[in-house]
Order: sequence, then C-alpha cells, then structure tokens
Amino acid sequence: MIVLDLEWNRGYDTKPLNEILQIGAVRLDRLGGPVLSTFNAYIKPVVHKRFDPGARALPELKASKESSLDFAGALDAFRTWCGGDTAFAGWGGGDIESLNENCRYWGLPPVEAEEVFDFQRAFSHALGTDRQLALWWAAGYCGVPDVFDYHDALNDAMYTAVLSAWLTPEDLAWRPEPAPPKRRRPSPRLSKLPFPQQPRQKTGPFPTPEDALDAWENRRPCCPLCGRVGIVARWRPAAPGCGDRTRRYHAVFSCPEHGRFLCRMTLAQGADGQWQGRRYVPAATPEVVREYSAASEEDVYICKGQQKRRKRRSRRGSDPAS
Repeated sequence: MIVLDLEWNRGYDTKPLNEILQIGAVRLDRLGGPVLSTFNAYIKPVVHKRFDPGARALPELKASKESSLDFAGALDAFRTWCGGDTAFAGWGGGDIESLNENCRYWGLPPVEAEEVFDFQRAFSHALGTDRQLALWWAAGYCGVPDVFDYHDALNDAMYTAVLSAWLTPEDLAWRPEPAPPKRRRPSPRLSKLPFPQQPRQKTGPFPTPEDALDAWENRRPCCPLCGRVGIVARWRPAAPGCGDRTRRYHAVFSCPEHGRFLCRMTLAQGADGQWQGRRYVPAATPEVVREYSAASEEDVYICKGQQKRRKRRSRRGSDPAS
C-alpha cells in the first residue's frame, strides 16, 4: 500500500489547477506495519504566478521554488518507485484525483489506482464521530510525537502511515449514509452594477477558524462602489476539497444604496497553528455565483451574537403589542 500526500498551490488566476509542488509517499505492507521505503519530490511551480495563503505557509516552499524538477519528471520517478502497487491511501480521499488532475493538465497518462483508502474518514469512524479531523489533531490524540513539520508532503505521509495502526479493515470499508438530495437553491439577488477589482485584505493571525469568522474586522466588508461598511452575519463553507490547512467561506452583505454583494474569505493555517485570513469582494461572475451556490447550506456558521439578535427580533415580531 502507498500512503500518499501532496502539497499544491491554487493561485489567484483563472487557471483551474491545484498545481502540485511536492509529492511525498511511504510504502506499507499492512496497517500499522513498518515503513518499507519513502519517496519525496519537490516540483518547480510554473502554472500560477502567485501563491495562495496555504502554499505560502508551506515549510518547504523554497525547496520547490528552487527545484529543477518539472511535474512530468517527478511523476515518472513516482511511477517507477510505486512499481506495480495500485493500492493508495491518504488523509482524505482527494490526493489521487489531484494527481490525475495534474496529469490531465500536462497531457500525461493517469496514475492507475485500483483501491483508494481514506484514512481520515476511517479514523473518524474509529472514534465514532462524523467530523473531518485534521491530521495534526489525530496525531496528538494518539500521542504520536510531534517531531516533523506538518504540511510537508513526506512528513504528512509518514504521520498518516503511523496513524494506520489505530485503524481496522472495518474502518477502511465504512462508508457514511448517502445524504438526501438537496433542493436547488436559487442564486442570490446581487447587484448588477460593475465595479473595479477590489484588493484582498489580509487579517489575523487567529487561534481558530471560528475566531476568524467572528472577528469584526472580517465581518465588515465595504461596498465596492461607495465604500460604505456592510455586515456579514453568517458564512457558508465552500464544498470540501480545500484540505486541512486551507478553508474558504462565502457570505452576502448589503449596501443600502447599491444592493447586495458577495464576500469571500480564505483561511490558511501556518506552521505555528495560527490561522491567517484573506478577505475579498469578488465580481459576481457566473463562476463566482456558482461557487457560492455550491457552498454548504447545512453547515452555515452564524457569527457570534447574531443568533441572539435573530431570536430577539422574532419575539418582538410575534408580540401583538409591538
């Protein structure tokens, strides 16, 4: 079994690629077994001109920037190292798809994977929770010594391999009950007025994502036309896929004069465990509106203090004397 981990950069341009910066992997012969061999490759980035917050926080980003290895060369070395092994595992189930996404982008044959195991999902089942647990949290829970930097692909693959000792074949085979189909939510009624491109505001650091979502500085985006300050009362998390170290949230706020606008915030966790924010008011392009509509409707985060205000207004509205 190959335990795989990737580090990548999404960038800020319109190129839809999580460009892989590092491939790290270890080989096991069984759950909890010894590490038989390791693989590590740093890949020189050439697709995106800028790095997203998660990529900038990588402890070995410099090694990728200074590498002379391109993706095709790294992939060829990885295939050779894998040999005929087609069983893969990772902390989360998206690394093989991201690897093959890069293969498609560069016109290369995909990596054949007959079995893909999600150790993150299996670990949640072993603990009896439906939460997606971060790798560093799971390692701390199991008492695994914190001897390597997280967010290095080889180190994270090593931590993932060690945590396999707490899993059983039943945990690997478990699948959650399929969610009921969702009703399609209509697109929000947004202002159609054009406005100049808005700057991305850096905020933080914050000890937790919840602190960042509640922070007043993150909840007060400005109207892109008149500069009047709006208020964000709730955040919708983006669909899964950003990973442990990066999270994206969407919101809608209003300007009394110019209407409603979208607000997007990306949170990235640094090597010190702190979370940095980057808030942005994007133009309401069809792609951005689709991204907002795809954001989770069940896991909406109501900002601190908003719940009580809603209940207070509801009580006043139901009082016949008001």
